Amino acid sequence: MSSVYNSRRQHLGNQFQTSFVKTQTCKQVKQQSMEVRPKRDRGFIDTKKEMLWIEWQTLARHYTDDQLLVGEWFYDIYQKYSEPIRQYHNVEHVYQMILNMKHFYQELTYPRTVLFAIFFHDYIYDPKSKDNEDQSIKAFESCARDLELEDDLVKDVKQMINLTSSGHYTEEHEEEKPRTRDIHYFLDFDLSILGSNHVEYTLYAKKIREEYSHVEEEDYCRRRAQVMEKFLKRKYVYCTREFRQFAEENARKNVQNEVEMLRGRAEHLSTCKLKQHTCGKDEFEDKSHSNAKSNLDGQD
Repeated sequence: MSSVYNSRRQHLGNQFQTSFVKTQTCKQVKQQSMEVRPKRDRGFIDTKKEMLWIEWQTLARHYTDDQLLVGEWFYDIYQKYSEPIRQYHNVEHVYQMILNMKHFYQELTYPRTVLFAIFFHDYIYDPKSKDNEDQSIKAFESCARDLELEDDLVKDVKQMINLTSSGHYTEEHEEEKPRTRDIHYFLDFDLSILGSNHVEYTLYAKKIREEYSHVEEEDYCRRRAQVMEKFLKRKYVYCTREFRQFAEENARKNVQNEVEMLRGRAEHLSTCKLKQHTCGKDEFEDKSHSNAKSNLDGQD
């Protein structure tokens, strides 16, 4: 076992005495969650937690019989995706990606690889950091050692996570022929929100802005526009046949509308800032001129 696992076991062991130490039914897990959450959250959060727990448990048990280890890693993953800063890159996002994966399950060659990538691609998420993907990969490598995953699987998962840091882009995005590789389905799952309806996309954009609330408005608008415009410059947003057929057109429309809104907002803020600066300067000059005139009048 890795040193990371040993330290995690020591730190979290007490917390798991009441949750995942013993093999529990989904009903028991859900009941415990309800005891510590307000009633309004029960149906929304606990159902997703239950589903994620089942998916993770089923996945991890292919590689280990250590129920404590399986539970500890799930606790770790769930806590990461439940951090307060995460308005979009959270439990709901992972849940939606898994729903997409289940829908296209028959199209995947190695669904376990895709599922590991889904669980770990945003494991570390700090909007102020530039190495989230690298840190997420390190966390996955630690898990891979604990579960003793095969080298090829680890290599493929790391490649998938890496591509999320480079615009979800592959050379195949410029080709006319749709692709069917697992990595392309994974990337399309992660970008599926771009092809959603107007209401859902607007809410998504709002959540991303909240995650970057530390960035000044004009700066955010310009930088976000630059990022999103890259999707419009490539031939296809998506790489698989299904997503190109059902989501490509909507994705381009949504992204185009957001980019135009962001650039318009940035220009408006820049203009307002310039006017304020000019007005302030004029007021200062008027006041200085008035004071100078008074001084001259006094000398007379």
